[in-house]
Formats: sequence, C-alpha cells, structure tokens
Amino acid sequence: MSRAIQQPSGRGRPIDPDIEARLLSTTLELYGDLGWARLNLDLIARHAKVGKAALYRRWQTKEQIMSAALRSHQGPQVDFDTGTFRGDLLTLGRATADWLLGDYGLVRMRAMIDAKIYPELFEGEIADLRSETIANGRGIIFRAIERGEIIEGTSPALVLDAVTGTIEHHYLMTPMSKLKEFEAGAEKYIESVVDLVLAGLNCHSNSADK
Repeated sequence: MSRAIQQPSGRGRPIDPDIEARLLSTTLELYGDLGWARLNLDLIARHAKVGKAALYRRWQTKEQIMSAALRSHQGPQVDFDTGTFRGDLLTLGRATADWLLGDYGLVRMRAMIDAKIYPELFEGEIADLRSETIANGRGIIFRAIERGEIIEGTSPALVLDAVTGTIEHHYLMTPMSKLKEFEAGAEKYIESVVDLVLAGLNCHSNSADK
C-alpha cells in the first residue's frame, strides 16, 4: 500500500501583509514626536514590533524610510472649487485645520523645517507638497479674478499665507492643554480669518457663502 507523500511545511512565521504600512505609520509617528535627529531604524523597528531584518530588507537608511513614509501620507484630495472666493478660502482654511489636528499634524511642519536644515534628505517630497499647495492657491485666486470678485494682479502667495499661515500660527501658539478648545472653535476662527482677508482685499464675494 502506497503512502501519501507529505508536502514539506513552510518554515518561519507567515508574511505579515501589513508590515510596510505599520513601519511607515510608525516612522511618521516617531518623527512627529521626536524629530529627525533622534529618529533611527532600530527605534522604528522596536515601536512597530517588526524584526530589524525585515525592516532592513526594505530600507537601509532612515532617509529612505522617511522619504517613503512622507509619500505614503498624502491625505485625502480636497476640491477647493466651491463656486465663490469665500467658499474656496473657507475650504482651504478647513483643510489646513484638518491636517493640523489629524494623526500626523506636526509631521508636515517638522518636515518643511527639516527640509530647510537638511535639504539633501527629503526636499523632493516637500517640493511635491509645496507645488501642490501653490497650484491650489493659484487656482483659488485665478477663479476669483475670472468671477470678478477680486482685482487682477492679486498675489496668490499673500492670500495663501494670510489664510493658512494665520491658522498654522494660531495652532502653534495654542498650548497642548487647549487643543480641544482650538478644535471646537476652529470653524468660527477660520471664518473670522477668511472674512478679515476678504475685507482687506475689498472683495465682492457673498458673505453668506459657506
């Protein structure tokens, strides 16, 4: 009587399908908490509960994993075209507050600062983010000019800085113990910032626009 041939069983633990996502999210969390200088691969592996060999098979330096982590966290796409200048700026303000209050609120701010200090590290990733932000800002301004809401020649950079920069500064100046209050009052604050910018531009947008 012939015996059934047994197939050799696989050795080792099964491959974890979430390992890369876990490593990248851990990288962003640690970077947001500790900054670039204190970030290292061993720390990432330990916090992600991943073997160092598995990490090093994918990325050999913290520059490589940080670059991948930044590219992995692009955030949801936002449609800034609401049909009115005020509506577009409110959407811009809300998007700014959303990412500040999100899981990786400090990551983008740290990355933009570190890209100035260490431009060779991940300037490419920040350049992509910068280009997208500028394109959105220019689109808001050019649509408003076409609708006759603001005068031709209005600077997209000034308007963008006035709205997003004010919200970012307000966030940075808010103590951690007051962040819940910041979040609760964000909508009213964003409307106040946008209306101040519109008044400065002598804009003809409808104040009822949401």
